[in-house]
Amino acid sequence: MSLEITTLQEKHLDDAAALVCARYTALRERVPIMPSRYEEVNVILPMLDDMVKKSPGVVALQGSRLVGFLSGLVIPMLLGKRCAYSPEWANGADQEEGRRAYDEMYARLSTQWIADGCGMHAVTLLANDRQGLEGWQWLGFGFAGVDGIRALDPVEGVTAQVEVRQAGMEDAATVSFFAQALEQHMVSAPIFWIHDLGDCRQRLNDPAQAMWLAHAGHKTVGCMALGPANSDACAIIQDDKTASIMMAFTRESARNKGVAMALLNRSLEWARSQGYERCAVDFETMNFLASRFWRKWFEPVCYSLVRCIDERMMSVGK
Repeated sequence: MSLEITTLQEKHLDDAAALVCARYTALRERVPIMPSRYEEVNVILPMLDDMVKKSPGVVALQGSRLVGFLSGLVIPMLLGKRCAYSPEWANGADQEEGRRAYDEMYARLSTQWIADGCGMHAVTLLANDRQGLEGWQWLGFGFAGVDGIRALDPVEGVTAQVEVRQAGMEDAATVSFFAQALEQHMVSAPIFWIHDLGDCRQRLNDPAQAMWLAHAGHKTVGCMALGPANSDACAIIQDDKTASIMMAFTRESARNKGVAMALLNRSLEWARSQGYERCAVDFETMNFLASRFWRKWFEPVCYSLVRCIDERMMSVGK
């Protein structure tokens, strides 16, 4: 049966929200530690209502039945380009028509994104949307980011014999060193992703956040920061019972010795003491050192994919 691709309107939002919630419920059956509230239509619906008022979107219809929808917002700068981005709650397709629906919806909506000067297109999908993940790759998208989650029980393995203590304002210079080292790591091969971690002293002054330092003898060999849910991560793991890893870095000479595990276990212990129920992390896929560590201890729940468009396309038809 053919699909009709038309403009996303307010009348479609109930069905679109129900589709998101159904997909999320299926994911949560596999990863029950995830927040329950995103299974509720009345949580997703206001998010979609705000989106449709600000940004273009499309739906895929089979007769009167909504089988998919796609919308997005403009991010002024991602990887140096104006970007159209569809979060995990702003797209969805049913299992039967998912691949075809995503193909045809993107074909329609991408022309508007190009007309809006967006040379980068990005989409986040739920980790259980295998058909969608394959379909977007066939559309020219590649993996760029992962959001993961775990319970607060300790990770098991041999940790380094290091002293882990919470950093204070007297450690500002040390923490800044690790932040700068992480920023430098992120711009090196093969990551090439500019990050600005800001002034770490603000985190040290914030009682809602904790920064941990690992010491081996007289040398500080690692740092990890934890705080409330990261607003830059995917929405479905943002919750007042979710703690997020904000930064982590281990000196090269101390890697593969259990330093990061020791820091993570101390961070998880702190999160439990603060009343959190889960811990989240987000990381770039091309950062293979981080990916190897985080994927070992965290369950992926969202994947983000990006596509870079030839800038000459921005002037076609003008």
